[in-house]
Amino acid sequence: MDELVVGLDIGTTKVCVLIARIREKEEFEILGVGTAPSQGISKGVVTDISKTSSMIEEAAKKAEAQAGLKVKRAWVSIAGDHIQAADNQGFVKVEKEDKVITAKDVEKVLQEASHITLASDREIIHILPQEFIINGRNEVKEPIGMNGTTLGVKVHIVTASSSSRQDIETSVKQAQYECEGVTLQCLASAMATLFPDEEDLGVALLDIGGGTTDLAIFLKEGMRFTYVLGVGGNHITNDIAVGFHTSHQVAERVKIEYGCASESLLKRGEKLEIEGVAERGISRIGQDDLFEVIEPRVKEIFELVDKELVKSGYKDLITAGMVLTGGCSLLEGIKEKAEEITGLPTRIGHTHMKEPEELISPVYATVLGLILYGIKRRGELAHKERIEVRIKEWLKGFF
Repeated sequence: MDELVVGLDIGTTKVCVLIARIREKEEFEILGVGTAPSQGISKGVVTDISKTSSMIEEAAKKAEAQAGLKVKRAWVSIAGDHIQAADNQGFVKVEKEDKVITAKDVEKVLQEASHITLASDREIIHILPQEFIINGRNEVKEPIGMNGTTLGVKVHIVTASSSSRQDIETSVKQAQYECEGVTLQCLASAMATLFPDEEDLGVALLDIGGGTTDLAIFLKEGMRFTYVLGVGGNHITNDIAVGFHTSHQVAERVKIEYGCASESLLKRGEKLEIEGVAERGISRIGQDDLFEVIEPRVKEIFELVDKELVKSGYKDLITAGMVLTGGCSLLEGIKEKAEEITGLPTRIGHTHMKEPEELISPVYATVLGLILYGIKRRGELAHKERIEVRIKEWLKGFF
């Protein structure tokens, strides 16, 4: 197994590269981190390959310089409102005489469940098992080694626009790197922030990025629902820029330093200076003035999210509540606003990292999750290869 694994998060606001070295038992150490401001990305989708490629290269070079080595390939995030998902199921007969279920049977039933009708411009990016079924018995988590005559599986299939996926891959190639695989942004974020107990009890993960808000619902340790809203933190920034006649850069800084989404947390009387665009002078406003611009947009985001939660049919089963991650989850009062609108207990999704300290931030949830996903997939592929080698060696004894 290659000891290096690289995550590349191509977001609307920033591009981030993380280089890690795998240790024993899926543990890893971070060797390098690099970021660059996003260009050529809108609502999670590549709109300018040349600009996106340039930012990928910039972020990767920073990470490589810190790590003191050159990397070749990375696991890359994919987002955008072109992402769609559907549930499906499949069944196969267990062919072996002893009826013991093997990894080959699991592979066959997953292939069976993946047979769905797709439009010509769409492709499957994930087939995520929700539960296995042995002889009609549901909720089996690990079927390998168990006995049965029939094996079934319920899956959550995530699809993407083929052209959007290809544009990501082309951007990575133009930066002189290879795409080891693409991973749904909110799936990666979930791996970095959620706890097994939450995924079992029922939890909604909300990754609020710059251009999109990605919703994923987990129950009994399986992903049950996925939805991408084409609205995010940049919309709040734009509202501030328009409302106070300032630049996007100033609006973003003001949002981060002084923004608040909950009236109960406002510091009334405190004044801040905002520099007007194109030398229009400086205006002094209160935090409550800023709140009047921020709160309606945040409220709108959570109302849209709540609508999807209800539509999913899972809202009443979200026992563990909601977890907010992504850059916008750091906005003061956003947790309180989420609880007010959705009625779900909410926490901020800091990552499971202990060090370096900067990677605990929800801002790094996706890129860290890409590392975890990459390690998991490498392990699965290595296991499959070992099984295939053992079967070939066994067959040699007969021929």
